[in-house]
Amino acid sequence: MKQFFKVLTRIILIICGGLCLLAALAFLILANLFKAEPSDIQEGNESLKQIFISLDMPPEKVESNGSYQFEGGGLDFYVTFSDEVVNSHPVLKESPNLTKNQLKVYVLNTEEISYYSVEDNLFNHGLFQFLEEESRKYFQEIGKKSNPSYFILSWRDPESMKKGIAFYEKALTLVDIQDNSAINHIDTVVLKPGKEAEFRQLIQDMDEAGLLTQRSE
Repeated sequence: MKQFFKVLTRIILIICGGLCLLAALAFLILANLFKAEPSDIQEGNESLKQIFISLDMPPEKVESNGSYQFEGGGLDFYVTFSDEVVNSHPVLKESPNLTKNQLKVYVLNTEEISYYSVEDNLFNHGLFQFLEEESRKYFQEIGKKSNPSYFILSWRDPESMKKGIAFYEKALTLVDIQDNSAINHIDTVVLKPGKEAEFRQLIQDMDEAGLLTQRSE
């Protein structure tokens, strides 16, 4: 009887060991399936580096672990800047995605890295939406048609984004921003008291600079 239990125990251990090995192999296979190719990661690193250089925000390094967040895409890149660069650019310093001089930039895949990727991750969504809403009000005041299904602020190239950043940084001085990250909601933005005329002038200047244009997505 003792011999029988010894044999049974060995069989059970062998089966359990085999199942553990299969589970480990399955995990490794899945991990590799959801991982970008090293060449794609390097290409993404270089693309983001060049975009930030064109915006006069040269990074010290750009990196990603290459792990997709879900099947089909979703990569996080981490762009690290020097203290000097961060302190010289309020848009960067005040970005919700900046942590200890490191900006997290989420992209669906490395082939879609563009100025849109930077726009979507660099700016505070609450303030960007506030600028969009105030721009629509301005359009109404001057009798300019506005299609609510179109975007007015579309800074998707180096020239428009550099111009847009300058106005965005001015807007940062005219508003108060309530951090709503704890409730997983877009930040609340309100004008500082007495800054209404200055903010309206900012919107008008943006229009004159060609930064208020309707564009479908």
